[in-house]
Amino acid sequence: MPELPEVETVIRTLRPAIVGETIRHVWSSGEQLRLRRNLDPVRLRRIAVGATIARVRRRGKYILIDLGPKGGFLVHLGMTGRLLVEKNQARPAKHTHVIWSLSNGCDLRFVDPRRFGWVEAAAELDDLPQLRALGPDALTELDEAKLKKLLAASRAPIKSFLLDQHRIAGLGNIYVCEALFLARVHPRTPANRLQDKARALSTAVRQTLETAIANCGTSFRDFVDSSGTPGRNEDALLVYGREGEACKVCRRPLHRRVDSGRSTFFCGRCQKAG
Repeated sequence: MPELPEVETVIRTLRPAIVGETIRHVWSSGEQLRLRRNLDPVRLRRIAVGATIARVRRRGKYILIDLGPKGGFLVHLGMTGRLLVEKNQARPAKHTHVIWSLSNGCDLRFVDPRRFGWVEAAAELDDLPQLRALGPDALTELDEAKLKKLLAASRAPIKSFLLDQHRIAGLGNIYVCEALFLARVHPRTPANRLQDKARALSTAVRQTLETAIANCGTSFRDFVDSSGTPGRNEDALLVYGREGEACKVCRRPLHRRVDSGRSTFFCGRCQKAG
């Protein structure tokens, strides 16, 4: 699933391609998307058609496209979603579910084979319940003080804590594993025992995210930016996906365990339990 760096990469490549363009037409496939929910094509067209794209921004893992006084629309990429800018003469890819036709002769297209993503139009994007429920953004709003306060209030294992979007928005499995390694924290350590590590953790989170953004995200299989270009961050990963390989610090073999159905990669020596 695309995480914060991948979503940030998408919005940075979208901005020069679509900001300032007017939406001429909106098409939708009629297929159900996330949780078998139906899109609202009438609302999508009412809010979007004739409006000019004023801004593209991110909140956690959500892409927000503002249309000035007419509101805007939210996109969540789910597991396999892509938001692509393509010439409107090009044949839409299989599993294209929404197309916004723009005044510059291009389309903005939402493609999602597994249909875990979501698109929603709203008069006030920031009032959508899924956005109001998010914790501070891991890149732009999280600092040592905020993290320390959040840690003190939870006894959850630190990996589960960091993955909880209600506590901190934007982090996913890849970058949590990476940040915990940088901070030398074992993934099963209770959050409230790590208040004295708040600075190290917040620094590790930011460093992990900024490195991935500089490399345009991690592409194992599905992720591409809005032009269809995959990310380059896989080679920069320190622990994720490297079970049995030598730790880059101590040279001991890296471990993998499964927590709540997700793989956790860590170094047993550099990230000692307790």
